Amino acid sequence: MKLKVALIGIGGMGKNHFNIYKGFEDIDFVAACDIRQSRLDLASAECPHMHFYTNYAEMLEREQPDIVDICTPTYLHAEHAIAAMQAGAHVICEKPMALSSQETSMVIAQAQKTGKTFMAAHVVRFMQAYAYLAEAIKTKKHGKLLKLSLRRISATPTWSWENWFLDKQKSGHVLLDLMIHDIDFMQSVLGEPEEIVGAHYELQNHTNFASAIYLYDHCSVSIESGWFKSNPKFTADYFAFFEEGYISLNDGNVVECGEPVVLAEKDAIQSMGINISHADGYASECRYFIDCIKAGKSPDFITPESSAASVALVEKTIEKLAKL
Repeated sequence: MKLKVALIGIGGMGKNHFNIYKGFEDIDFVAACDIRQSRLDLASAECPHMHFYTNYAEMLEREQPDIVDICTPTYLHAEHAIAAMQAGAHVICEKPMALSSQETSMVIAQAQKTGKTFMAAHVVRFMQAYAYLAEAIKTKKHGKLLKLSLRRISATPTWSWENWFLDKQKSGHVLLDLMIHDIDFMQSVLGEPEEIVGAHYELQNHTNFASAIYLYDHCSVSIESGWFKSNPKFTADYFAFFEEGYISLNDGNVVECGEPVVLAEKDAIQSMGINISHADGYASECRYFIDCIKAGKSPDFITPESSAASVALVEKTIEKLAKL
């Protein structure tokens, strides 16, 4: 019997996941929910065999899905994840795991209580350009990592439902929404840093920029993330300097010690033009979670504890950065 999958939220990222599940033949994509009827009408025209709801609790009760994918605003992640697990579903949830460490603890407690599997969808870990770098760091292919620079720049997100991105109490602004991509990647590969220094600039017209340096005993990591009202082209790149070489990502191209790296083109999905430019990881994260559930095992590539640690590290970063 195929696993029944339901989706909560058909906004920008939700539509991306919606398109992914349409292409998976080994699941039964049964239902989707959004409070906006216009979104449901568009989705229904594409998949008339599915059931669509404006109330997620009603959907959970009627459909009894095996897996629920949550693509709602950050401040709703914990509420929706807990409700889905209480209803008997395993949960994959868009990053960040929740709005605060208090909420991540609630989600983990609910997963333990219900015995259901939870995974936050940290897509960068699945992107081939970042996976290639992570492997080089772990294997010390070019010796020890000495310095890693990560950068992620976006136009100010003015496209969200009721402008929830621009409300710090709902999104956490640039650090919890955008910078967490690179903070999570760093944390997943290198662990917790010993020290954090930097600055956070909250300027007029919702321009929001953060620059942080994370100090480890063997290397340092700098991360820069920003929302800019001036509408720059989305940028996500890195430069890793090792004892015996370097690896860089620039404009979607990976270069290793002067030579281009050809990454296999798989799971390609058109770029959303919002928080992520390299789209190869989206289908991979959904595929990975489904395969884990089918195999009856908990995801070990991304654990709830690891995702919670990334939220906590964002909170620590906010505390450490000078406000300018």
